[in-house]
Amino acid sequence: MKISLVVPSVNHAPTRRPRSCRHCGEPLLHRHGAVSKPIEDHRSSEVIVERYKCLSCQSTFRHYPSGLTAKNQSQRTVVLAALMYGLGLSCSAAPHLLGALGALGVGVSKMGVWRDAQEAGEALRESRPAGRARIVAADETVFKVKGEEVVVGFVVDGTSGKTSGFEVLFEGDGRAFRDWLEPYAEELGAEVLASDDNGSYSVAAAELGLSHQLCVAHVRKYVANRADSILERAEKEWDGHDEKPELGKLGGDLRELKRLLGELPEEGGERIGWLHRGCLWAAPPTRKGRRTKGATAAYRMKMLTLKLWNDWNKIRLHLARPELKLEGTNNASERSIGKSKVRYKSMGG
Repeated sequence: MKISLVVPSVNHAPTRRPRSCRHCGEPLLHRHGAVSKPIEDHRSSEVIVERYKCLSCQSTFRHYPSGLTAKNQSQRTVVLAALMYGLGLSCSAAPHLLGALGALGVGVSKMGVWRDAQEAGEALRESRPAGRARIVAADETVFKVKGEEVVVGFVVDGTSGKTSGFEVLFEGDGRAFRDWLEPYAEELGAEVLASDDNGSYSVAAAELGLSHQLCVAHVRKYVANRADSILERAEKEWDGHDEKPELGKLGGDLRELKRLLGELPEEGGERIGWLHRGCLWAAPPTRKGRRTKGATAAYRMKMLTLKLWNDWNKIRLHLARPELKLEGTNNASERSIGKSKVRYKSMGG
């Protein structure tokens, strides 16, 4: 995303009268004196501010020169502070460059740099042009802020890879994810959501009426780890048995699952459904008071095939709808997160 920051000029005094009263909007104004105002700017230390009185509502107000507001900092200093923050300088380093050590003669605090960056970010958000992104990719990551973990969600244009926005997430359920993604989906006119296999994304996509592309790489990794866990569990259950036909069958079924995820055939959903029906007899773990018997390997296989059966159309959406030009992964949002991590480390958190 290209951002243009124009460094404004700062006049020593107002060059024109205000057109109307800022309180009632009437145009009849009387000049009510002038005062000097010290400012934080690397070129000017003081400006002239004019005062006006409205002849209609009798209110008085200040009229500032171009490039200045009621703040002590000039708009030029605000833009420079935000620019340095955006380039990766920390809130501690930016004031030194701005002049806390005398480089430019501007005394800006660490919190001043932070507030300037937030002000610039809010202005950019409000002025962001409305565009269209047929595909949005979403993912979340964890940052540490003052020793506390903070979950931040990123939304990216799935086609261009441009970051559309990011938010701090306080909840991780489907409703919270829907509330987070809904403004982006409406503003960008999204049709497809690309994400990892977090179930909250599925809920959000369904409620927002979006097609859902699961990251194939995430699913394959999940199934590989889950298959190893199921086999390990099965070996413990069949330990001591001379013949282990069920263990061999389970291993063959898991290899078939991996093959289907590797090739992604159109009839793969039917094949997974057939594998699932072969595990319907497996019972869930029993609960006796506070003790819970662990789920058997067969029950774990039953739940794994059920999940993949339900998600099969989401896994191969990029193949079923080639006109969307989906990658089949969530690499766009992961790249955006990676860039933010680099900047986060360069700022020391």
